[in-house]
Amino acid sequence: MWKILYIICVILQFLPNLAFVTFTNLKCINSDKNFCEFSKCNIKAVNRTHKYLELHAVIHQVPVNNITIRLKTMHFNNGYKPFFIDVTFDACNFLKNPKNIFVKAFYDVFKKTSNMNHTCPYNHDLIVDKLYTGNLETDLLGIIPAASGRYAVYMDFSVLDTPRASVNTYFTLS
Repeated sequence: MWKILYIICVILQFLPNLAFVTFTNLKCINSDKNFCEFSKCNIKAVNRTHKYLELHAVIHQVPVNNITIRLKTMHFNNGYKPFFIDVTFDACNFLKNPKNIFVKAFYDVFKKTSNMNHTCPYNHDLIVDKLYTGNLETDLLGIIPAASGRYAVYMDFSVLDTPRASVNTYFTLS
């Protein structure tokens, strides 16, 4: 079954990309304010149709190792419901050996605009600077099939098996 899904994803990657992504909301939630806080968590408009997001997480307890991330994609249909991806992974192991094709697709979008582009430990603040919707249109949507509608990506971060923060990104796809 995974081989069939992989083949479908590879085929979809080469189809023309006709999607248009617009960020609609960004929520940064602290579960442990002693561990980190968000000094910046917003969406800014470039023009009427294109927006970018900025995020700055100030880490109070460094170095950070043993990071677990739960990544979920959601589709709006009378409320946000799980859609296509719901995976939990060890971020430090993934950064050493990025094998999961879906996690790698998400990571490739972020690593171009962030300082999260190296292996653990992290001994600095985490920054995403101007993640532009055009990056999503060209990179991510070539590998994840999605119809027009409202979507969300939920990312829950745990360190040492303790929930620390969540970042929920909402967008429309047309």
